[in-house]
Amino acid sequence: MNPFLNPVFTAKVIKEYLTGVNRAWKLKPEEIKRYQDKALRKALKYAYLAPLYHRKYKEAGIHPDDIRGIDDLHKLPLITKEDLIKGFPDDIVPVGYNKDKAFLVGTSGSSGRPVMMYKDMEYLVIEALGGVRQLKAYGMHWRKTKITNIGDFSVPKTTDEECLKKGLLKNLSTFFSLDNYQNLYTGEEAKSLLKKMEDFQPELLIGYTSVLMGIATLKRKGMGKKVNPKYIISSGEVLDDYSRNYIGEAFGTKVFNLYATTEGGTIAFECLHGGFHINSDFVHVEILDKNGEAVEEGEFGSLVITRLYPGGTPIIRYTGLNDIASLTGNYCDCGMHTPLLKNLEGRKRDAIILPSGKIFPPATIPMPLAEAANKYGTYQIKRFQFVQKAIDDIEIRIEIDEEERNKGVDVETLLEEIKKNYEKLAGEGVKIEVKEVKEVEKPEGATSPPLIISKLDKKIIEEALL
Repeated sequence: MNPFLNPVFTAKVIKEYLTGVNRAWKLKPEEIKRYQDKALRKALKYAYLAPLYHRKYKEAGIHPDDIRGIDDLHKLPLITKEDLIKGFPDDIVPVGYNKDKAFLVGTSGSSGRPVMMYKDMEYLVIEALGGVRQLKAYGMHWRKTKITNIGDFSVPKTTDEECLKKGLLKNLSTFFSLDNYQNLYTGEEAKSLLKKMEDFQPELLIGYTSVLMGIATLKRKGMGKKVNPKYIISSGEVLDDYSRNYIGEAFGTKVFNLYATTEGGTIAFECLHGGFHINSDFVHVEILDKNGEAVEEGEFGSLVITRLYPGGTPIIRYTGLNDIASLTGNYCDCGMHTPLLKNLEGRKRDAIILPSGKIFPPATIPMPLAEAANKYGTYQIKRFQFVQKAIDDIEIRIEIDEEERNKGVDVETLLEEIKKNYEKLAGEGVKIEVKEVKEVEKPEGATSPPLIISKLDKKIIEEALL
């Protein structure tokens, strides 16, 4: 049965829709904080009904009633990816939870075993409000704006995209026409994707950075003349400055960053003013060091999330995202009063680690390359990839767009400039090799080429990052 035919459920959803989306604009920072405190207490009472959390809190000698708000959150034990994997299926939901009426979704498993978790319809509705809020920030509407989402549908029954399409959107389609949505598979060839988008003509385009780069290359060659989105959103991969500029110039529009995960939903998004807003009334974000302590403002550390609404599998102080980020104490002047991420650096396991102990996460490592390209005003770099062969040996692979070759500067001079920049960054004792390749490497089973391939021993990475 469609849950939206239930008047009680529908009334609840309408109330949350009318109040939740606008909360970021209507409430002041201190009011959002009070809302967080109340929402956290409710989420904790729900989580305590799940055997995993009940056991963890008992062992720590703490009860949900001991937590009065966000300021007490540090008292709770951290929940790891391994905890959710070991607790699946019965320990990660409240006792008596009807799993048959919920959707089973999973992470990509790119860093090892995937995390499986449950999401029910109320969960999906609240999670979707983060996306609706982002559209509003761009002056768009979820029922009117034509949206193309290029996602990973390789595991149809367990992806978040399919969960939304066959769960939330399918039920909403009973009442609304949702012909304004186009879902495409990220594994398709860029030419095929562009052709389908040309028929649809989206106003908003969402996709992985690497996929958008491939489409942007074709766009720069004169293809896809009818594909002119007002805005583009990059999600699922690191959005570095070079890629942002390359994609934006190809389409003649702005490219914004979106941070969304299976476990946390839409955690943060960039507004038109460039502020990276955390949906802090839906998901609370902590940035912790290797000892589990909060880092100073502006310093990067491990991102830990707490979902502030009940339903499905609770997510409280979850460390399993393995992302590096930093916070800023400033607020944006766009009108939203939510806190901001300063930087989203990418996955810890994808960082470049140098002999000096310095760590360069995925979002930072392309900067010297972008500086070299900007120096000569060239966009002939089609793709790039970093391969860390050893702690003191880094190979930088550059894929050149043949139609742009030598524009602004000859390839040899550009590669030398890139090498010089990275030798300065890495310091003495680190071998830097920059070479042109026909194509960057795409591991078997991957939907797109990774930015960084690390061949370091896992122990080295753990010692540096954990």
